[in-house]
Amino acid sequence: MRLATPLCVLVLLTCFGCSSNPETPEPEPLDLDVERSALMAADQAWSDAYQSSDSKPDAFVDAFADGAHLLPPGGPLAEGKEAIHAAIADLVAIPGFSIIWTPSSAEVGDAGGMGITIGSYDMRMEGPEGGPIRIDGKYMTAWKQQPDGSWKVAADMFNANGPPTPVEE
Repeated sequence: MRLATPLCVLVLLTCFGCSSNPETPEPEPLDLDVERSALMAADQAWSDAYQSSDSKPDAFVDAFADGAHLLPPGGPLAEGKEAIHAAIADLVAIPGFSIIWTPSSAEVGDAGGMGITIGSYDMRMEGPEGGPIRIDGKYMTAWKQQPDGSWKVAADMFNANGPPTPVEE
């Protein structure tokens, strides 16, 4: 009889442990198309906000999450919003500087929460010889979804497709 009591308890625990809790709802499946569209919209809104801003560095940094990184070509890694702001302020201070970027694709991880956008940019500035130059390039931005469902930049990197070219006036 001593063996029967522990054996009954073990059988009951096993049975109850295997049964599902009817009160626990199944998580909603992630609609990756909706998340990709939201990510593309976030990247485009970031570009639009930058273009229309009177304070380009502030508008650029507004899209970044805390602890984000900027990996500019030929420059040091900028860690955190303050360093990113300073790096962009240095770029914007170059005479004739402008940049327009356009996202072309977005991917979101199967579990959501992280995604990337890929796109192209057109950067212009005064060249070392004094005339305007153009740099066309590409970028990849890593995004992190925030608790409210919005997307913020976790890391941004970009590089040129080739050397700068003179802008025909």
